[in-house]
Amino acid sequence: MHGAFAEESAARDDEVRVEWRRRVGEARERYDAFASRVVAAALERAIETRTPREDARLDDPTLRKGDIVVTATGLLMFKGSSKLVPDLSDFEPLGEARARRSDHSAALLGVLRALGGR
Repeated sequence: MHGAFAEESAARDDEVRVEWRRRVGEARERYDAFASRVVAAALERAIETRTPREDARLDDPTLRKGDIVVTATGLLMFKGSSKLVPDLSDFEPLGEARARRSDHSAALLGVLRALGGR
């Protein structure tokens, strides 16, 4: 009698465990769908509300920390950002002193001279 009770109890536990896993799987699918909709909506709003930049090169999605962008006002170094669309606070001016310390000093100084020493 004891063995039959243990088997029934184990079978019930298995059924409960299977049902629980099914419900967790469904909840995970609902959350993933919800999260995808939220991210898509946020990206769409960011694109719709965005004003065109004076210098579109700052919007380059391939920018990586340390990349240098040439603008009409001078050289800017990308500091990095986790934002979908970086803003000017994600860049810092690259002046002559810092350009001289770069591995690419000759090229950077040439660009600064061409820009009029900005």
